[in-house]
This record gives sequence, structure tokens and C-alpha cells, in this order.
Amino acid sequence: MNEQFLESAEFYNRRYHNFSSRVILPAFVLLLFLLSFAFLAKKELTISAGASIEPESILVNIQSTSNNAIIENHLEENKVVKKGQVLVKYKLEGEQAQQATLSSQLETLKEQKGQLELLKASLESGSSQFPAADKFGYEQNFQDYLNQAASLSANTEQQNATIASQNAAASNSQAELGNIINETNAKIADYRAVKSAIQTGASLDPTTSGYEIYQAYSAQVTDGSQEQLKSQYLAQVDGQISQLESALSGYRLQYAGSGAQQAYSGSLPSQLESLKAQNLARVGQEMTALEQKIMEVEGNSKIQAGLTQKGEILALEDGIIHLNPETKSSSLVPEGTLLAQLYPNLVENSKVKITSYISSKDISSIKEGDKVRFTTVDDANKQMSLTSTISSIDSSATKTEKGNFFKIEVKITLTKKEAATLRYGLEGRLVMITGQKTYFDYYKDKFLNQS
Repeated sequence: MNEQFLESAEFYNRRYHNFSSRVILPAFVLLLFLLSFAFLAKKELTISAGASIEPESILVNIQSTSNNAIIENHLEENKVVKKGQVLVKYKLEGEQAQQATLSSQLETLKEQKGQLELLKASLESGSSQFPAADKFGYEQNFQDYLNQAASLSANTEQQNATIASQNAAASNSQAELGNIINETNAKIADYRAVKSAIQTGASLDPTTSGYEIYQAYSAQVTDGSQEQLKSQYLAQVDGQISQLESALSGYRLQYAGSGAQQAYSGSLPSQLESLKAQNLARVGQEMTALEQKIMEVEGNSKIQAGLTQKGEILALEDGIIHLNPETKSSSLVPEGTLLAQLYPNLVENSKVKITSYISSKDISSIKEGDKVRFTTVDDANKQMSLTSTISSIDSSATKTEKGNFFKIEVKITLTKKEAATLRYGLEGRLVMITGQKTYFDYYKDKFLNQS
């Protein structure tokens, strides 16, 4: 072939701009790309549910403090209030009587505290500090304590007296056994002297125990029968010595056993201290409860005094109002009924929680710590997305008309921009990421209807 043909444009056009280069090779490259993407790229597995933004904590529950009619109501949803700001004004009726009742209750509680302090002082000193019997029964409580202490002392004294009697009897028994042991030792020594006198022919003191044996032997002894007779009498003496030694061994065992002395009870001081500590602990617990009650009544009295003078409810903290929908349009609300709640100001306290409810069929797919995305729309109709992790999952389901649902909470800290834009109660979509799969596995499981 002429090499000049290889340099022509027509040759290259025919060689490289054919069906293979225009269709097959790009299609093959595309197929490789799709296969690589299907086996290498991963798709997130998610569960989504509706959710709303709620405060991490409630600052104050604003409750109705009067049964009177509300003449001014400044409670509004998502309204920012400052500490001391007037929220509600009541029409005053009968507040003076309520204030008098609280004052009387507070006076009684303080009197009770004073009597309880006298009981504590009496327990610590061991003598009554009460000038007279009190109406709360604390003076009688101290008398009961003294009676218990006296009973413990009497029981211990009686126990020690019994032990002393038993120890005295044991001492007497031991002394008697000691005398018997000494007498037995003396008899053994006498019989050994008799044995020695028979063996050697020496003389023997007539006062010696067993002398009658020696005397009988001396009367019967002759030259022809001396050895045989001596053996008989020595055997008799040895028998007596053996009996005495056996008896002596028993006496010594009895003597060793009878010498044990029982220890006197010395637990009375510790028992009295324990009794005292128990009573002081009980007084301390009652004092703590009483002081708490006094603080509560004093707080209620101060609030009631403020209501009596001004007939109004003030904001106790800076925050944002969330109304109770059941009472927001009522002008006559029973005392103690919840009017609203005071939430933290998002700009100052940017910690919130996102609450959602998940159906029971999906709850097994999620766990604490799973990553989540919350998407909502702000006041300017602009979509916002927040990311965090699941903080808690209820262990039991909440029954609703649509079935059983589990409550989950997600704690999150907002940026200053987010805190200024978002509001409590905003609803959105919470997407929980439960895992990842390649696209191939994902569509394969979809096709095979596998979870």
C-alpha cells in the first residue's frame, strides 16, 4: 500500500468513524460505568416520619392562681416575655381569706419546727428541754425514748447479774474440784509410799492412805511366802494407784471445763448510742420535710400576697410562651389549671429536641446513635435541614387511633442563625438513616421483596 494513502483524511475518517467507534465502544464504556456505580456506590437506607421542634426543658408551668375571672390575658403563642412582665390579671375576690389561711398554716408549721428542735436538743443532752407538753406529741416522743433507754439498761443489768451468778457457781465448782484433785494426788503419793515400803521393807507412817494394805502384808509375810505375797500386795497397790490416776484424769478434765468464765455484756453504751442515733435520724428526716413544707408555704404565701395586692401573674423567667389549647380562650379557669408553659428563648438557649413517633413495624430498624436529618420550612418558606443523632427511644409504645407508635427524641444545638429563624412547634420530616447498601443490592432486594 502506498504510504501516502495513510496520511489522507479520508483514510482516517473511514477507519475510525465507523459503527464500532461511534456506538459500541461508548455503550461498552457506559455499561462499565453503570456496573461500577451499581457495585461500588452506596445508597442510604432510611425511615422517615413527621416530627416537630420542642424545647429541651420547660422553664415554668404557668398555672391559674385564682378561681376569679380573668380581666386581662397577655398570653400569646410564641410570644417572647421578660422576667416580671404581666401575663394575666384577675378580678380580685376572696384573696384576703386565702392569704389569712396561708399565714395561719405557716405559723403552725414554724411552731412545729420549734418543738421539733426542742426534741432534738433533748435527745442530744439526754434531758427534757420541753417547758410543757406540746400539741405535736414531741415531748411524749422523748419520754418514749427515755423509757426505751431504761428498758435496755434494765435488760443489760439483769443479763450481767445472771452471768455473775453463773460465774460464781463455776468458780465454786472449780475450787471443789481443785480440792478433790489435791486429795487424789495425796492419795496417789501415799499408795506409792506403801508400794515402796512393801518393796524395801521400810517402815510406814500409820496415817498414810493405804496403810491397812501394808499392815495386812506385814502380818502375813513369812520367809517362805514373802515373794509371792509381796507380788499380790504390790498388784493390789498398783490397782489402787491406777484407779486414783484414772479418777484424777477425769477430775482434771472437769476442772479445765469448769474454769471458763462468761464475759459480761458491754454492749449497753453502743445500744444506747444506736437508739439515740435512730431517733436523731428520724428527727432529721422530719425536720427536712418540715423545712421543705415551710418553704413551699412561704413561696405560696408570697405569691398569694402578690396576687392579693396586684391580682396578676408575672413571668418568673425570660422565655417564650406556649399556650395550653384547652384554656387559651377561657376567661374563667379553675385554680391550678395549666394556662401555658414558658419555654427557653431560642436565641439565648439554642438547645432543642426534635420529637417524632415511629410505627412499631419500623422501630426494630433504628437504635440510639443513628444519624438523622430533619427538614422543615421556616417563616420565609425557605427549607432548612438539621442533622444529629437519635438521643432516646421509648421502651414502650404509645397507643393512638392509628396504632401503636414509639416516641423518639433527637437533641440538637442550633446555630445563632437557625435559632433566630426556627420556632417551637415547627413541623417537618425526620429522616432516620439505618444503614447503607450498594445500588445493586438495593434493587436486587427490591426485586426479590427482601427487607
